[in-house]
Amino acid sequence: MKRAMAHPALSAPLLSRLSAFDMAGFGPHASLLYRELITSASAGLSASTIILAAAIVDIVQYEQAGPAGYLDGAAFAYAGSTANLGWLRGRRNYLLHHEGPSDGLMGEVDAGRWLAGDAERAVTALLDFLDDLRFAD
Repeated sequence: MKRAMAHPALSAPLLSRLSAFDMAGFGPHASLLYRELITSASAGLSASTIILAAAIVDIVQYEQAGPAGYLDGAAFAYAGSTANLGWLRGRRNYLLHHEGPSDGLMGEVDAGRWLAGDAERAVTALLDFLDDLRFAD
């Protein structure tokens, strides 16, 4: 079996931003997956990075030991870009639930590059969402 070369999942500035984010307000579930996200992004695991970024958005909204336990619903309603978060959920679903052909999953020559771009967009959507919550203030 021929092994594909990994593409960096994130640009250096975005990986730095991801690593520097203060998780102090997270609950234990979100904290664990956030650390896994940093590891997968650093290792160039684009699909895992996308899946974890989407999972963290959901967990932060519902884990009572984290921001969901002390922020009101309005904070979540206005956090992040609705379009970007909707794209992230849809992309995660394409990766997890095969419903037909999807770019980057069909063995295309440029698949690694496409998935790396999607990972970049996924992490940006997550960090923008988290920054908008300002739960550490």
